[in-house]
Amino acid sequence: MARSPRRRIVKLGGFQAVQLGAPPPTADLYYWIMEMSWAMFIALVTAVFVGVNFLFGVIYALLPGAIANAEPGSLLDGFYFSVDTLATVGYGTMSPATRIGHALAVIEIMIGLFFSATITGLIFARFARPRDSVMFSRIAVIGRYDGQPALMIRVASIRPRPMFDASAQMSWLERVDLPDGRTYRRLVELPLVRARNPSLGLAWTLVHMLDDHSPVLAALAGDGPFTLTASVNGLDTLLANQTQGSVRYARDDVRVDHEFVDVILDIEGVLHVDLMKMHDSLPIAVQG
Repeated sequence: MARSPRRRIVKLGGFQAVQLGAPPPTADLYYWIMEMSWAMFIALVTAVFVGVNFLFGVIYALLPGAIANAEPGSLLDGFYFSVDTLATVGYGTMSPATRIGHALAVIEIMIGLFFSATITGLIFARFARPRDSVMFSRIAVIGRYDGQPALMIRVASIRPRPMFDASAQMSWLERVDLPDGRTYRRLVELPLVRARNPSLGLAWTLVHMLDDHSPVLAALAGDGPFTLTASVNGLDTLLANQTQGSVRYARDDVRVDHEFVDVILDIEGVLHVDLMKMHDSLPIAVQG
């Protein structure tokens, strides 16, 4: 019986797809470990730590007299001595008593050094990897910009320091029907009025100008699949590393003939950004 192909979830700019026939996670062990949750990572490290110590504990228990002050044949004493050795603690209560005991301790100390260095590096890499630090409006609006129809998405940095040299991209997943009946999808970039922001510290509205023949408007008015994506990335001015964020919008998330409620207020000469209004909009007729 043929085995079913391996399935894997792929995240594409805020939405997900299923990849069939993918290699197992262990084919790229480092990426797999970096991708897993903190709870799973801690569980994996604990399992490896306990497993290695249990293995050496069994070996020590099978070598009577190899460990001084250990009860002969005691798996528990062998396990505890292995923990002391692997962690290079060496309390001194138990110690190697034979040459084979010393040899095993040397091997385990070497494994412990590599284990500690590897886990330290993985923990640092997990803390240092880029984080989503951008808030996107839960809706996109089609309103007016300089008197012309435009598709707009609002973003803001959720960190207390501004994002330096931020760049944004807006794309639409277009469906193309071929003459022979086949179809394929392609991600089409939508030009923005301003795609770069030297310092994103407050709010930023991404604007794509529309015309009456825009394929985005035609797709939005139809009944086929509709997917709009947006992404922002830049440099965190405190951590000096890249930070990013992305979002996906379906047809129901796009409000036509609406404009965003203003989130920037000037109160006694101090600018305030009300993130609680990030997702609010009003019909153009009401605002006007």
